[in-house]
Amino acid sequence: MANRQGKSKRWSKGGPSVEERVKELVSVLDEGVKNFEYSPEEFKALLEMKALMPNYSFKNIMVAKTQFPNASYIASFKRWNELGRNIKLGSKAIRIFKPKFIKVKDEHGNETGETQRGGFITVPVFALEQTEGDPLPIDKVIIKLEGDSEAAREIIEYAEQIAEEDNCPIKYGDAQGANGYYSRANHEIVVSDTLSVNHRCKTLVHELVHSKVHRYDTTSSTSEKEVVTEGTAFIVCSFFGLDTSDYSFRYVNSWSKHDPDSLLNYGSMICDISGRIINEFRTLMEANKEEKNLQTA
Repeated sequence: MANRQGKSKRWSKGGPSVEERVKELVSVLDEGVKNFEYSPEEFKALLEMKALMPNYSFKNIMVAKTQFPNASYIASFKRWNELGRNIKLGSKAIRIFKPKFIKVKDEHGNETGETQRGGFITVPVFALEQTEGDPLPIDKVIIKLEGDSEAAREIIEYAEQIAEEDNCPIKYGDAQGANGYYSRANHEIVVSDTLSVNHRCKTLVHELVHSKVHRYDTTSSTSEKEVVTEGTAFIVCSFFGLDTSDYSFRYVNSWSKHDPDSLLNYGSMICDISGRIINEFRTLMEANKEEKNLQTA
């Protein structure tokens, strides 16, 4: 993590410009994502998790995500109980489709002992994020940013000001199983109140980027949005002294699987967005510094 002294020198006259520093950090991001690999233990955990979970169709997974966008794994109430997990109080069931089979009858109305598909019915399932209880293999793969740094608290302070100027409310509380999310419909950001200060900071910047870049975007793919947003969050946080590489490299890598050339394709976009947001932060910081100087003059 960059220290305060290093940050001050980086901004001083004669040092790298914002544009140069952003390009440097994009290169760091690109290299980190390309070289990211799950450890053998983590890869084994992912395979174990896949073996534990029911094999739902792609259509059902998409149906589930329209109801609970943050769902990572879904299973029936019974299956979660078998895994030692309980459904959290107040959780609303997700409805997916299940084939309905009817008994076949002959021309005399007698059952033949055979069945045939007779349409679909809906059945309730729940997302992993709606459960609690015994640990699962996936717990070995999930990364959390720990710590409470001065840099993170300062970034949060200015991110909240930028959101407020854009009339975008920020709520800290239940994020529906996610670390956070941005609601386009309400133009508001929700960040989980269970996160450490450092992780809360990274998540807030991620959702702030969504609010500023994707509020009216109806054409970009989900993978493009997530790669651009997390890439920007990594650069902004790194620029102001918070290293999120452990989380960001993994996150961008997971979305890059949908688009292997994502950083190559969106690198200039990440540079542009990062530069604009960093300058917004710096404008607020300079204004805050001037105000403090006037108060002490």
